[in-house]
Amino acid sequence: MSAAATILIPAHNQFAYCRDCVASIQRNTRAPYKLVVVDNGSTDGVADYFDSLDGVTVLHAPRNLGFAGGVNLGWPEAEGHLIVLNSDTLVPPGWLGRLVAALESAPRWGMLGPRTNNAAGPQCIEGLELDSEEAVAALSNALWEQHGAAVEPLHRVVGFCMVIRDGVWQQVGPFDERFGIGNYEDDDYGTRVRRAGFELGMASGCFVFHHGGKTFAGLGLTGTHYDDLMRENRQRYMDKWNVFLPEPGQAAKRDAAAHAAQAREALSAGRTAEALQHWKQAIAAQPQASENYLGMADTLEAAGQAALAEKFRAQAEGLGRS
Repeated sequence: MSAAATILIPAHNQFAYCRDCVASIQRNTRAPYKLVVVDNGSTDGVADYFDSLDGVTVLHAPRNLGFAGGVNLGWPEAEGHLIVLNSDTLVPPGWLGRLVAALESAPRWGMLGPRTNNAAGPQCIEGLELDSEEAVAALSNALWEQHGAAVEPLHRVVGFCMVIRDGVWQQVGPFDERFGIGNYEDDDYGTRVRRAGFELGMASGCFVFHHGGKTFAGLGLTGTHYDDLMRENRQRYMDKWNVFLPEPGQAAKRDAAAHAAQAREALSAGRTAEALQHWKQAIAAQPQASENYLGMADTLEAAGQAALAEKFRAQAEGLGRS
């Protein structure tokens, strides 16, 4: 029996996130699916973990092929609708059926993405406090009750989770590997889907949790290194499509700096809850900047939440100073 959808996950290291991602899929997915995982040159146990999984198609690359290359390695194994999923995501109960229902609500939808807690653009719901699987599931269910299979048109779908219609991904073809390790390959693919005559959208009633940036951080691509990668791939995209894109990094930095300043002002005035909200906004605007996590940690400690503060300090240490 053919699968209604294939979930394709390229992964380079970050064992704990890969394990949690796959476990959430196995635990929370009832709609029929095929799972394809690509060990993209991992060295930290991901390869052996993938090989230990039952009923999963596993492929190994001898080196890190980048996001597009990893997806393309698993491409020939796909059938049905294709879901490209980051390895640092967690899926709640019902996610796949809801995402597919939105995709199939109209034939014009070529590629959709869900709502999330961590992404650039309108797919992100700001200010979320999701500290447990139960909280993620509750939010997911609330969104489905409110929006159902409704779809909001988008100009771009962020690559942490993309569902591409059966027939469309075969027509449009594999991802463009000129974008290397990653960034802008999702923008490029969306452009190709639109030029093939289909539309992009957001499944308003579907939610997928996204930690964000873990593979890049593991590769040391943080701060100015990450900005350089973004700039290079932005130029590749502009050269390919003969268009101009304003640099998003500067606007994001300004937003993050503004929220950081407001957070410090609120904390000095004793408005801890307000300060925490501003730090969340700063992290959302610039997730690769370690100083925002340190600011959140200091504010949490001032609020008496020492254990949670240590988690944010650990994240800052993993990212390094930007």
